Amino acid sequence: MASLQSIWQNFISTFGAARIPINDIHQLEKSAPDLLIYALPLVFFCTALECGFSHFAEHKSYEKKETIGSLFIGLGNLAVNLLMKAILLYGAVWIYNVLPWRMHLSWWSLIPCFIIYDCCSYWSHRISHFNRFFWATHVVHHSAEHYNLTVAFRQSWVQHFKTVFFIPVALMGFNPVIFFVASQLSTLYQFWVHTEAIGKLHPFIEKYFGTPSNHRVHHGSQEKYLDKNFGATFMIWDHLFGTFQYEEEKPVYGLTTPVGNKTNPFILNFHEYRDMIKDVKQSDGIKEMLFFIFASPGKIYRHKLANIEQADKAPVLDKATYLKNKGIKVLKFAGMLLVIILLLSESLDVLSQPLKKAVEAETSALPTPIGENLLFFLQRNPDANTVIYELNFKSEGVLDRENPVKGSWIRYAEQGKYKELTGIERRFAYGVKCKALENGEFEIRLVAYKKLPLYLKRSEIDNKYKIYIKDEGKDLLLKRVFVRVNGGSFWFPKVEYIDLITVNSASGIEILKRIEI
Repeated sequence: MASLQSIWQNFISTFGAARIPINDIHQLEKSAPDLLIYALPLVFFCTALECGFSHFAEHKSYEKKETIGSLFIGLGNLAVNLLMKAILLYGAVWIYNVLPWRMHLSWWSLIPCFIIYDCCSYWSHRISHFNRFFWATHVVHHSAEHYNLTVAFRQSWVQHFKTVFFIPVALMGFNPVIFFVASQLSTLYQFWVHTEAIGKLHPFIEKYFGTPSNHRVHHGSQEKYLDKNFGATFMIWDHLFGTFQYEEEKPVYGLTTPVGNKTNPFILNFHEYRDMIKDVKQSDGIKEMLFFIFASPGKIYRHKLANIEQADKAPVLDKATYLKNKGIKVLKFAGMLLVIILLLSESLDVLSQPLKKAVEAETSALPTPIGENLLFFLQRNPDANTVIYELNFKSEGVLDRENPVKGSWIRYAEQGKYKELTGIERRFAYGVKCKALENGEFEIRLVAYKKLPLYLKRSEIDNKYKIYIKDEGKDLLLKRVFVRVNGGSFWFPKVEYIDLITVNSASGIEILKRIEI
């Protein structure tokens, strides 16, 4: 009884982890091993080895144009993944922080996380075959007519639409590091199953795990192989939900309607969207338009065949009637498109209001420093710590003409402690470059944004040094800089915009100048 109670207490103690501060995400990235990058040399070695064997073997599993297309798609996919990594990480951290049952970072939790992730992967994969919108994000993977390891490179550049299917994994409360490791392990596992070099394995393995044989079935275009074996690592989901099929005769690979161009990665990635737009334009109403977007590819194919047969039986229209009908269709499509755009713009405006208020609240909640020599200060979300820029006087009270402005931290997280900028911070992030001008004035530029000149000169009102920016010939007194950051990393933050809070020297009216990045 005591041991059961101890086990239960240990289980409960797993939950209740602290939230992850957004500004600590760069540390989180370091603690999450980038398994895909580490595995790339082995992936390329195995691919080159298989390609070499294919060249000298009787059965050719590689075709030049198709291989080039796969490589182009793979390189593009790597670039997209690098761009999306920060966004997905921020999203995972945001979900993790709002949950009350956050799990501590423990590597044993990788086992349940990986199993749940694999189940979600099954449904993501299966729905991609029965919904044209998601099929368009997956069709490129099935477009190869030869089955080899380069087929694993054929991942859609817009596959991140399917991230929605993995939200349940994040909602379980797994640490984001565990979540991303499970995702990478799943991706790596699926690489080796794209080969004809490995035959059937032990019956137990073939029944319960993803194998080259099982996945060859999935890529087959024969009727019995269509929409089978969606599992990634485990085939148990296919057994449970009735989609399992053993490999019997040799599969015929590729799409039922092959793509003509085999090398252009843009055509291979987006040809289904082109066909979808064409079908939507020719639709007879909103119902058929939605059908062409969201119905299964099989149903759409049969629907179009029925339309062709019906058109063959219908009487031939004269040119005037044809053009009239065509014009009506175009007008209907334009009307539906206009309605959709208006609805989307209204929805986006409604959704943007809370965001605008949140940004305003975030900005106003930040502290405002004061000081006799303070010129202006800089803040960035979500950090309350502030960089202040002050006049730099020598020991005898004379302004230092070589470095008239100095920056330093106010560490509000450390009881308002003042701290000098480090050498790296002065050189690359928060430092300033100063240049003496005539009449005792100085040109000041922030090292992080050198495009905007600031001017240090004496005010005509109180003869004290202040910082100004020039706007349409007017001098605007600079009071505050706010940098809006949305993603990126510690060294390369993704800056959305920079707000300069200024005051018109003549009227005293506060003016917000926004620099879009």
